[in-house]
Amino acid sequence: MTKETIMRIKLTASEGMVLTDGESYGKEVFLAEGADADEWHEITQEEYDELMKLEREPDVADSI
Repeated sequence: MTKETIMRIKLTASEGMVLTDGESYGKEVFLAEGADADEWHEITQEEYDELMKLEREPDVADSI
């Protein structure tokens, strides 16, 4: 039997903010081993809502 202790880093967004690395979003993020916390930053909830709205809109090029 092997017993290991694993350390995890948890990032938590400030009130009214969302964490992002440019591809993923969340209020709380648990970093994988070796991941760089500096890749994550906060955006406002309004910025996040706008990004999600743009993602849901069909791409005009796809409808041609």
